[in-house]
Amino acid sequence: MFSSFLQYLCLAPSFTNVLNVYAFCNLHDVSWGTKGSDKAEALPSISSSKSKDAEVAVVEDTTKIQEDVDAAFKETAIRAVTKVETTEQVEKPTMDDQNKTFRTRLVAMWMLTNAGLAIAIENMNGLPSDDTKADEASLAKKQNFYFAVILYSTFALSFVRFLGVSASASCD
Repeated sequence: MFSSFLQYLCLAPSFTNVLNVYAFCNLHDVSWGTKGSDKAEALPSISSSKSKDAEVAVVEDTTKIQEDVDAAFKETAIRAVTKVETTEQVEKPTMDDQNKTFRTRLVAMWMLTNAGLAIAIENMNGLPSDDTKADEASLAKKQNFYFAVILYSTFALSFVRFLGVSASASCD
């Protein structure tokens, strides 16, 4: 822990930013990473039975009649060589597509506003001049304005949150 504490301190802000972006961009993903294998028809199954006097379970393998296998193959082959009639249809975007588009635009806007905020903070000091007293006074004035904006915006967001909590509490 002590040998890597300095590296941790240097990388902690980037971890915070990366995790925020990841969490913000993946709000829609509620899967457990099964990639569709959680559906019952996609999972293979086998049946085993154990008689009362047997020690080991017996796996029963069902076999199909050769005529049924041939009929299924013939049907598949006929379907494969038959020309499919296609008609051009104008696709309307589904609700999932609309949600993805909205999410993409929201994340892009969020990233642009964060970039704008970073640029505004970086340009807060202004260009240096020969008069250091005037630069210090100007810097203090700009910092006071910046902190006032942060204070009032935090207050406004907390007030909106308070209104939401009190409205939901009154509904219960």
